[in-house]
Amino acid sequence: MNIFTKEHNELREKHNTKNMFEYYFDTIVNDEIDKSLANYLEALEYFFFATSNKNGNTNVNFKGKKSKYLIKVLDEKTLIFPDYIGNGIFHGAGDILSNPNVGLLCIDFLNDIRVKISGTAEIIDNKKELSKYMDLFDSYDIQRVIEVRVNYIIPNCSNNLSIVRESILKNYN
Repeated sequence: MNIFTKEHNELREKHNTKNMFEYYFDTIVNDEIDKSLANYLEALEYFFFATSNKNGNTNVNFKGKKSKYLIKVLDEKTLIFPDYIGNGIFHGAGDILSNPNVGLLCIDFLNDIRVKISGTAEIIDNKKELSKYMDLFDSYDIQRVIEVRVNYIIPNCSNNLSIVRESILKNYN
């Protein structure tokens, strides 16, 4: 699995993190969704969805749960999630049409878990095709689902997640 560029490698050399990276990459980075990760993803209440258009303009959207599942794992390489009409701008969906490369950032602040998923996305909005997935989601205002084919998964470093949790909690005490 070759996911990094020459520039990534040059920075690791410059900052002397090559050995750390190789261990991390060989033992942690994966290209399939295992049962444990599937359970984690299907229990999520929210995640952040990153896209970019063909010009390289980036976009990040918050995706929140409106039905029994926010993400449904179909198999070890594929997940789907409903895409609702929000403000009608279609940033994410429009980006996918011109550049299918996407990223998901899934964070559990309470348990200090952070997972990054990189993949390619397809919009499913054909009514016949969409009907196959309606039983997975109990919301009836789904206009389309986004199907993501996984390229790689990185269980990311959980450093500093406690800062966010403590910031949130201090506002409630």
